[in-house]
Amino acid sequence: MATCQHGDGAQNGEPEPTHRAAPCQPIPFIFLEIPVNVTTRHRLFHGAFALSSFAAGFAATFLPLQAFAAGGTPVITTSPTTTVGTAPVGTVNTSTVVFGPSANFPKVEIVSYEEKIGVVPFTQLHYAGADLTLKLTNTSKVVTDPAWLAVKDANVLMRQNTSGVSIPTLQPGASTTVSVHLDAVLPAAQSQLPEDQQYSQWSAQYRNVCGPQLSSVLDWRGSQAQTPMDPHREALLVKEGWSDYAKVPPSVPICSGNQCVKVCDIEKNIRAQLDGKVTGYGFFVGQYPKFGSYGDARTAADAPETAFKSNTKITVASVSKLVTTIAAVRLLDQKGISLDTAIGPYLPSDWNVQSNYVKNITFAQLLGQRSGIKDYGNVSMDYAKLKSFFSQAVNTNANTMCQGSGVVNPANPINVNNQGWCYSNYNFAIMRVLLPKVAGFAEDPNQGTRPQTLANQYTQLVQQNVFNLVGQTGVTCKPPVNSTNFAFAYKGPSDNSGGTNWGDVSLICGAAGWYLSVEDMAKVMLSLNAKDGKILAASGGKDLFETMRQRGLGWDVDNNGELEKNGGWGANCDGNGVCDNISTSVAMFGPVSGPRVLGVLFINSNITGGGGAQGVLEKAYNQSLYLKP
Repeated sequence: MATCQHGDGAQNGEPEPTHRAAPCQPIPFIFLEIPVNVTTRHRLFHGAFALSSFAAGFAATFLPLQAFAAGGTPVITTSPTTTVGTAPVGTVNTSTVVFGPSANFPKVEIVSYEEKIGVVPFTQLHYAGADLTLKLTNTSKVVTDPAWLAVKDANVLMRQNTSGVSIPTLQPGASTTVSVHLDAVLPAAQSQLPEDQQYSQWSAQYRNVCGPQLSSVLDWRGSQAQTPMDPHREALLVKEGWSDYAKVPPSVPICSGNQCVKVCDIEKNIRAQLDGKVTGYGFFVGQYPKFGSYGDARTAADAPETAFKSNTKITVASVSKLVTTIAAVRLLDQKGISLDTAIGPYLPSDWNVQSNYVKNITFAQLLGQRSGIKDYGNVSMDYAKLKSFFSQAVNTNANTMCQGSGVVNPANPINVNNQGWCYSNYNFAIMRVLLPKVAGFAEDPNQGTRPQTLANQYTQLVQQNVFNLVGQTGVTCKPPVNSTNFAFAYKGPSDNSGGTNWGDVSLICGAAGWYLSVEDMAKVMLSLNAKDGKILAASGGKDLFETMRQRGLGWDVDNNGELEKNGGWGANCDGNGVCDNISTSVAMFGPVSGPRVLGVLFINSNITGGGGAQGVLEKAYNQSLYLKP
């Protein structure tokens, strides 16, 4: 029989043997520790198996396996020894070995999340916590497993104040909701006023890490004998409908090469610029659906006083141009119409358009602010005004330069000799007239009802081609019905005189006028950045979002490091020229190749000290950049 030898063959100074025995194949021992009780994790299996090899394959012998309690007492009878081996291909049944099913847990999303932080009136009693309503949905085709549900905060600011919530099995497509309360995790008391100090330290930590970062935790709740292969599962916890964009938590830096940015740093920079200096605002930054807000959407002067939140609607002024562009690019593509198609056939048939130049302006020229229109258009963009403007005779010898917002109704507003970039509301307001015909809507022959018909059709088309596609339904060009959750415009944080309610602006919508929340615009931006095809085609050799970037459609800034669109709208100005003001900005920062950092910022007043949303967002991003050490 052949012999084998372990070790080096010579030990303790002995001479090297003349004839060495054949070396043995290694016989590794792999020790196992497998949780038995996933809730307490106090009991563990202990066992091992020996692995030996031979010419035809290998044999694994599982040694006796026992389970022990925390104190070392055996709780399960010793298992029998089991041998598993291999053989050459074709000599045995090679069907798949199934070790057991994986757990089938439901999807967990946030329905509502409300933080409660403050001091009880007329006392020195502090409080901090949050109430969550969670929705659990079975998105599979089989019944879910029973589970324990808990909520965990990676930033250790809050902790669930009860044990795990029992979740029953759910049939395919079924869902259930549960409530969870989180309490603040306070530092240890260190003074004679422990509560004040504890909450002060906790608040500082809250600001430093930009609030909680929540995850759902699901653990198997069935019989131990039927425990699945993966009885414990954690997932990032976001609002219902946002899980597609919850891939990487906000605590993870976003890097391009050696240059990085932390989302929390951007948030802190935004707050440093705006807190106490505006009436209210809402924002989103990064690549993960986490939002922030501050102040009032409506002050007590416009009762009921309403806090600004991420779902607060606000008329976004010229950010509407980007919305209109996205809808137009998608609709034209869906209808097989080139961006370079002339608009003439899509103007109302009864408009007496006197200029062939106007008829031959293309969709791309309008959306790229290169139509030759040099009038800023700081007037009401109603149907009658659009008809008059686009039907007028054009002086082909005129050389009108691009006019600013302070010039109203300049002479010879269309320059056929210069298609250089020039900002004009006319370029986008006319889409309210053009897009319904692109979509194939019949022309309303009634001149009296046509303006409203076109406005309704345009609104419907933008809903269908932009917001509905990412689950943001009911978006319109007027305040939400039966709701006070929309923002007024104010002069500043000390304005107690009441603000401006823009009301229903459907009849002038297109270049401005859309009522959006930060969430509405963030969902659109996340989809475009992900190129997931929900809104704009991004496959089969077609990348419509890249077309928008390369051709400068809809953007104010469109360089290789930034895409940005901003807006502002003022009204009810005082004797000093200070107006109730809206300031908005949406942006994508970072290289074209990615990764990009997204930003949405909506403000409902002037900023004390000056500036606007665009400058705040750009400064917050740029000041947060750092190089990897």
